[in-house]
Amino acid sequence: MTSSSRTLVKLVALLGLGVASLSASAVELRGFRGVMWGDDVAKLGKSELAYTDGDVACYKRERENLLFGDSPLQEVRYCFHRNRLFMVALDTEVDQQTLSGEFQSSYGPPDAREASTVTWGSQLTASRVDVVSPPAGGHALMLIYSNRVEPGLGVAALGFATAAGRR
Repeated sequence: MTSSSRTLVKLVALLGLGVASLSASAVELRGFRGVMWGDDVAKLGKSELAYTDGDVACYKRERENLLFGDSPLQEVRYCFHRNRLFMVALDTEVDQQTLSGEFQSSYGPPDAREASTVTWGSQLTASRVDVVSPPAGGHALMLIYSNRVEPGLGVAALGFATAAGRR
């Protein structure tokens, strides 16, 4: 092997390691608590309808673990578009900083921070997580949604989740 061939092989290996390290921190959740993106509502088991808006329906399980890490939750809603899971909304009893810390301990630092939203993932990852602080402060809302199942709905997810939480 010539010296230039070895250099090329080393550069390709280094590039591969760089790409792998970037994707290692990506949020690639396949669903939430045993319900996978794209599953139908029957996968929830006993549940009740919490909110509807056109083709979107959000349900609450009859029995749900109301903790996320050590943070207490008020409610967990599984949202379906045309009977396919595309988003999970967690209403919490903690502020954005506490909830973000819980998520960060497992998934590393966020990919973006804005005034009221901390985000893991992007439109290019399989899933995305937004931890949203209400304008008046108070309890945070966590949205976990798929970018592959109903990808256009991720943008509208905050509207569905906040409206559903006000019922």
